[in-house]
Amino acid sequence: MNLLTMLVNSIGKAAADATYQPGALQPWVDEVESKVAAEGKFSKMEVLYLPFSPPPVFWDYKCKKCRWWQPPNGCKTVEGEISPGAWCAIWVPPSTYKAFTWMQELIKGEW
Repeated sequence: MNLLTMLVNSIGKAAADATYQPGALQPWVDEVESKVAAEGKFSKMEVLYLPFSPPPVFWDYKCKKCRWWQPPNGCKTVEGEISPGAWCAIWVPPSTYKAFTWMQELIKGEW
């Protein structure tokens, strides 16, 4: 998996899934989980792990708001200690995290 493919699949398919193509994200989720099951977790370098997240668009892209987040400092798909406010190229929203709800979280002070 190359970095550009990861970015397009994670962010692009999540956006498509949330707007015009429900179900578009699931094949990517399955592919990532299969890779981790077969080969182990990704290294931080492989997924461009950054200690901060990009500005929100559809979602607030923090690790603590990712499908693979494991509190308090872990990830199901990336090795090592993970910061809750970090981000990586395979960030995927949990199935219950709806697009644009970050705006409501910001207003409520939960962001």
